[in-house]
Amino acid sequence: ICAAVGHGGIKEGQIIHRLYEEYQKEKNKKVTEEDILKKVQEEVPEKRIEKKSKTGIVVKGVEDVAVRFSKCCNPVPGDEIIGFITRGRGVSIHRTDCVNMIHLSEEERHRLIEAEWYVEDNKDFYYQTEIQVIGDDRLGLLIDISRVLTDEKIAVKSLNARTTKEGEAFFNITIEIHGKQQLEKLTTKMQSVPGVHEIIRPRS
Repeated sequence: ICAAVGHGGIKEGQIIHRLYEEYQKEKNKKVTEEDILKKVQEEVPEKRIEKKSKTGIVVKGVEDVAVRFSKCCNPVPGDEIIGFITRGRGVSIHRTDCVNMIHLSEEERHRLIEAEWYVEDNKDFYYQTEIQVIGDDRLGLLIDISRVLTDEKIAVKSLNARTTKEGEAFFNITIEIHGKQQLEKLTTKMQSVPGVHEIIRPRS
């Protein structure tokens, strides 16, 4: 190349233009599903790659991959989690006790990938999760539950209520919290509300 430039066969501008084109090609490459699976399956015991995302999640063995939280189990910092390599949507983060992960077929298990919380940064993020409050169908129960949420400065994103003929009330509440520790504090206070029998987190 240097000789060709020296003899005038190739212009300097042509070389720069070509190098810029190649740079743009590399820069704009997207990580495909196959790329992710290949990286995960490669044996690299001495050097493990950790990618911290803006979601507070570290996915091991993969770089430049989108991370999203599953809506089936709504994991929050403090939960044990696992990643699942989706088809075309990056890595989906689930709780390890998620029903969908427990019942995952053998053909799909090679898509599982190790993931963990980037604990140092989790207070900078809010995470949506869902709780179900089960109690007596009594007047004022919803007001008392709402008061606890307000006192704890918990943002409520959605709330659905239903009652049964047996006199039970079910409240499915989607909230925003920093992590499991804050959730446990909320649960303890809510359990002290008269008429509340149980508080659970849906797993699917």
